[in-house]
Amino acid sequence: MIEVRYQTSAPATPAQPPHPLRDSFVQLDQAEQLRIKGKLDRAQSICEGLIRRYPDYMGALHTLGLIYADKKNYQRAFDYLARAAMLNPRSSNTLTALSGVYLRLGANEMAAQTLEQARRINPKDASVLVTLGEIYVEEREYELARDAYSQALELEPGLAPAAMGLGWTCSYLGQDAEAAKIFEGLITRGLRSVDPVLALASLPSSAVSIDLLDQLNNVVQEKDEDPAEFANSIAFARSAVMDKLARHAEAWEQLVPANRSIFSRMGDDLNEATERQRASLKRIQGSHIQVPRGDPSESRALSLFILGPSRSGKTSIERLVATLPGVKRGYENPIVENAIRRTFQNAALLTSDHFESLPDQLLAQCRDIYLEELAQRTGTARVFTNTHPGRIYEVDRIVSTYPNSRFIFMKRNVEDTVLRMYMRRYNRGNAHAYDLTSARDHVI
Repeated sequence: MIEVRYQTSAPATPAQPPHPLRDSFVQLDQAEQLRIKGKLDRAQSICEGLIRRYPDYMGALHTLGLIYADKKNYQRAFDYLARAAMLNPRSSNTLTALSGVYLRLGANEMAAQTLEQARRINPKDASVLVTLGEIYVEEREYELARDAYSQALELEPGLAPAAMGLGWTCSYLGQDAEAAKIFEGLITRGLRSVDPVLALASLPSSAVSIDLLDQLNNVVQEKDEDPAEFANSIAFARSAVMDKLARHAEAWEQLVPANRSIFSRMGDDLNEATERQRASLKRIQGSHIQVPRGDPSESRALSLFILGPSRSGKTSIERLVATLPGVKRGYENPIVENAIRRTFQNAALLTSDHFESLPDQLLAQCRDIYLEELAQRTGTARVFTNTHPGRIYEVDRIVSTYPNSRFIFMKRNVEDTVLRMYMRRYNRGNAHAYDLTSARDHVI
């Protein structure tokens, strides 16, 4: 006898009809969660699909802009965030994100203007204050940056980017004990990024109270961090700590491969900088420099340029000069670069920040732009310092264009300067610093 069994199943649930409002939101939320987890390609694919179906979907444009910003493709990030802001100019989140992208693209003034709009809409948004702090740092207004980061932490005490920004600004201002306390606090609260350890390694040993070598064993790579960059950051931090512990051979073992890795990727930058250095030297040696006569009736601040290679002691001299009354520190200030770029742009020429490329007939306009910004930055101060190392290539143009320019030129033991350059991981530029021969040639 064959037993036949029949299995009944529950009635199939009828498929839900399409619901564009609900479905699009669910997909956008999925894309944002993927972005937060660092799965940027999948998040991008979802947002692009949404925008193909709904070209004016502001939320998808905003998130896609954030994705491209995470990928460090700031031009594409600007395209999407600008469209999102066009559709909703009252979104403080979009305006803040757009301001950050402006900052990465070097448009500091537009970043500040856009952020001011966001701040008027939402004055208690801590992320707005963090971005404002970043703008002030780029403009070397460190006191203002410190205030912005402090206000952000008052609104949101656990905000790590605000704490990191505050720590660095304290360091730039020479407040080493305060900076160390902030960075150590981040580590104590469980931040396992290499950033606070690397920051502590740059401070004097007397200001640091924790075991940095032990902490380096606990750091983890962040989701959007390049593995090679992470490894190099670890190596430079470990080298700095070992150097302070007088374990010089071990420090050197960390430095050599890390520098070699970076130097191998910077050949084009090095060639361009070397050629500019040669051309500048040749031009200065063959030129007759005429100092402009200022109008005695005009009260202008004196521009004091403290020039020399990296690690030559410019900051130490600037701190000393700033103890005198009427002196405002400009640090590595972009004021000259700003004036040059705006002069090129006003003349509808290709934008450059190289003074030597500026046509002679535009020098008067460049002078006026510089003096206007100088007045805004100095206030009642009589002297404004600038330690930007790139200005050394433009001494002849600075002297002949800007009234009341003065200079302090730094010289330090060559081998010591080269070594300190080789031990430093720079945020940008300085391609010569990662090779001892190139570094020595640059200093000489």
